[in-house]
Amino acid sequence: MRVLVTGADGFVGQHLVAGLLEEGRQVAAASLTLPPSRTILSPSQMAAVDWKAADVREQDALFRLLAAVQPDRIYHLAGFASGDRARYHAAKAMEVNAGGTVNLCEAILSVREDFPEFDPRVLVMGAGDAYGNAGVEGEPLTEDLSLRPMTTYGMSKAAQEIVAHTYRRAHDIDTAVARGFNLVGPGQETAFVVPDFCEQAAAIAAGEAEPVLRVGNLDAVRDFTDVRDGAEAFRLLMEAETAEGAYNVCSGVGRSVRTLLEWILDEAGIDPEVRVDEELHRGEEVGSIVGDASRLRELTGWQARRDVEESVREVYRWTVSRE
Repeated sequence: MRVLVTGADGFVGQHLVAGLLEEGRQVAAASLTLPPSRTILSPSQMAAVDWKAADVREQDALFRLLAAVQPDRIYHLAGFASGDRARYHAAKAMEVNAGGTVNLCEAILSVREDFPEFDPRVLVMGAGDAYGNAGVEGEPLTEDLSLRPMTTYGMSKAAQEIVAHTYRRAHDIDTAVARGFNLVGPGQETAFVVPDFCEQAAAIAAGEAEPVLRVGNLDAVRDFTDVRDGAEAFRLLMEAETAEGAYNVCSGVGRSVRTLLEWILDEAGIDPEVRVDEELHRGEEVGSIVGDASRLRELTGWQARRDVEESVREVYRWTVSRE
């Protein structure tokens, strides 16, 4: 079983690669730069992977990659993952998330011309943020809702989904979409709320910063899942007998950002001033995004198993260990 992971140097990608190696998969990993600029993989795991340089904005590069690897499974994780970055680079987010998926699908069609038996299953990384304000207050989001994104990031992920479904219908590419909600765990960049809070708290605890922690909207409610549970969901979905359409990957439990901050401060053993920074507020932000993973659970038996509080505390300990 030959497996290709695009965006393998990212937070989710590296945890997915680790899980695939544990399963004994033959893994090719595509990264924008070689060697990857940051890694949480062990030296032995890095050595076990066939690393390839590829930019999803370049269709010819993807064609060469697919022709060389000819994977049976493609986990397409490459793209803009940060809502803040997408907000300030809207056109680039669309180019990478939606356009990159077009390029991947077109590359698959081109490789098929030379190798007619080439028929990989493709898992596209969607996002719960694509739902936007489609839900009804107090009810979890299900896959039968229309996508009504309220952010640039959500817009780019909704467009990416449309690409995946279109190529499935029009060209019989075996695509499925995993709508990941908020994944958390060690190795995530500080562009995301949990590692950002952890880095600030660690600096305060070490006496390297004033006892003031800057935050955005602490009342936002999100559905957090440990990244390793999320990666397991992707692998199970990829191996299901059929996996047409989109599947929520989430815990089904809403937690306020304030709750996560309280866990981090408790782990750090500090009681700083918590100061709201208006620049960190997103005007278009949806108050609550909580999903329902019943469709995925019925297909694969998956459910989130790791305790989210412990996952958040682990991120703090991981942050401190790197200081």
